Amino acid sequence: MKLIKENYKLFILLYIFWIILTMNFDFTNLVTGLIISIITTIGSNGILYDEHGFKVKGPKLLSMVKFIPRLMFEIYMSSFSYIIRIIKKDCDPVFVDVKLNTNNLLIITIISNAITLTPGTITINTDKNKLIVLSIDDPEKKGKDLAEEIIEKYEKIFK
Repeated sequence: MKLIKENYKLFILLYIFWIILTMNFDFTNLVTGLIISIITTIGSNGILYDEHGFKVKGPKLLSMVKFIPRLMFEIYMSSFSYIIRIIKKDCDPVFVDVKLNTNNLLIITIISNAITLTPGTITINTDKNKLIVLSIDDPEKKGKDLAEEIIEKYEKIFK
């Protein structure tokens, strides 16, 4: 219980997240969420936080407010673009190395997941701040502009 007292913010966040996801206010569900939130808070000691506080610095709220609509826009635009390319058979798979200018692991994870959520691109591997992305691209381009587009569309939001 000492860990919960020290990390009550994480516990509250997890418990609220549980309630929002389940939207079930039965006593059994609320107790189950309480127990799971306690176990997760205790289990994340040393991974997410230590005696000095959280190990991972999250992005600013304003950055996330800008990022989420941008991601939704890119998902829809990319889906229409790749549908047309696939119908025309005007695409080849290419591997692209993307070197990000940040060392924040959480931001790198957010960007790599955004790439994977966007149709036509998948993050294959990450190595520190370097991402390897598989993309369906125009055969003439061979992925030349993709790395710059990723940095422009996603990484600059977090600066």
